[in-house]
Amino acid sequence: MANLKLQANYRSDMSKSHLKKIRRQGYVSGSVFGRGIEPIPIEVKLKDIVDQIKTSEHGMMSLFDLEINGAPGNGKHTVIIKEFFRDPITRKVLDVQFQRVVLTEKVHVDVPIVLVGESEGEKKGGIVEQVLDELEVRALPTQIPPKIEVDISSLDIGDHISVADIKAPEGVEILTDSDTIVCTCVPPHVRHEEVAVAEEKPAEESASAPKEKESKSE
Repeated sequence: MANLKLQANYRSDMSKSHLKKIRRQGYVSGSVFGRGIEPIPIEVKLKDIVDQIKTSEHGMMSLFDLEINGAPGNGKHTVIIKEFFRDPITRKVLDVQFQRVVLTEKVHVDVPIVLVGESEGEKKGGIVEQVLDELEVRALPTQIPPKIEVDISSLDIGDHISVADIKAPEGVEILTDSDTIVCTCVPPHVRHEEVAVAEEKPAEESASAPKEKESKSE
């Protein structure tokens, strides 16, 4: 796969006022880390990252040729996106962590799981519940899959699929515990009972909660 191109600026000003300023301009803070280098603070336009990802079939798992303007020493690195940090309230991206990679060395990454097919249980009215969203894998940077698909067509009511049932793509080693459950198919009445309990609980809590005394003005 061809590497995506990305420009960033070296972030020498670590003040809060500068951080607020660059965010108003569409930038987010970030850093580049990896074996053999000190973390490099950067600022990069979030739109540039999003636009580049949209052009690649590998999405978030894409390789980037990152050029850091104004960086001391070598400002060019091959990287992957390791993590986004979001505001817990607004969910806006605030910071991006890039991991520097060497194409001949394997890396650990989390790859999204995508369920495909219609299960036997769903045909009988069952409900498929995905328990695990990502797999931790080890692979060469050029062999990181954008996603790992799990075929659920044979999943019946009461059955589950675990990590041990997943066939890893060529060159990819799955590190997540093999006993971890990926998805299950439950009878529809189980979901209905959970909803009923959830609806009754607030009423029970309010009935048993201690009453607050009203303050009286003197």
